[in-house]
Amino acid sequence: MERQDIEVFLVLAEQLHFARTAERLRVSAATISQTIAKLERRFGAPLFYRTTRRVELTSLGRQLRDDLQPAHAQIQAAIARAIAAGHGITGTLELGYMSAAVAQVVLRLADSFRDHVPGRRVAIRETALADLFGPLRRAEVDLSVLPLPVEEPDLTVGPVLLSEPAMLAVPADHRLAHRIHVGHDEIAHERVFFADSLPGYWIDHHLPVPGRLTESLPGFQEILAYVTSGHGVALVGAQTPHFYPRPGLLCIPVEGDAAFDYALVWRTDRLRTIAEAFLHHITPLTSS
Repeated sequence: MERQDIEVFLVLAEQLHFARTAERLRVSAATISQTIAKLERRFGAPLFYRTTRRVELTSLGRQLRDDLQPAHAQIQAAIARAIAAGHGITGTLELGYMSAAVAQVVLRLADSFRDHVPGRRVAIRETALADLFGPLRRAEVDLSVLPLPVEEPDLTVGPVLLSEPAMLAVPADHRLAHRIHVGHDEIAHERVFFADSLPGYWIDHHLPVPGRLTESLPGFQEILAYVTSGHGVALVGAQTPHFYPRPGLLCIPVEGDAAFDYALVWRTDRLRTIAEAFLHHITPLTSS
């Protein structure tokens, strides 16, 4: 098996979704299908069960995943160490993040990187929603974990580190407060708060309904304050009730597969060697 074939198989085995696998690997869905078909011809048996509703590993697929994952992780770690040694990586990796849930993932990956590439330092820095792309463009951080989508011509999107279901934040006395879930069509009739810095394509992605009423505020804390006081509602991640609880604030799941994905992003024209080594190291960790 070629390295690309192994990565396609392992990511699909984790995602169990062809479109999400294609997005993760930044290739077409057709490429994913062709690669899996080639592997299945080679092994002489299916690796996945496919229906119109779901994708599942076969017993052969599970065996192959369990056999490949440890070896693939070792290879990726060896590549990271070789890059570090060969290029004489020095300095500190500056890693930006936002939100408490993302911080937990970032710290775990930073610790793993330091363990496998001894002598390298990782400094994490919390960035502000009000200045979404600024730290990257000013070269204050090497990599930043940002909420998707990011469609900026000067930025490159890497692996997704965290995905969480979307919820609607409402005041406790809101008409939707005691609903089990809420649909986008119902949200369209509300004043929905977003942060000032979020581009239009980001809002269109997360609230794809006509006739919506949106309003921008400086940052996340201001948004929660306005929602709690009854001025409107907001789309938030499932981490919000746990990490940002407020009296009088309720969060209701949004119907369907609405989610917030957080991915590593960097300036296309500026990827330091230590950042490249970090990306090589975490690839198997974020694909398993």
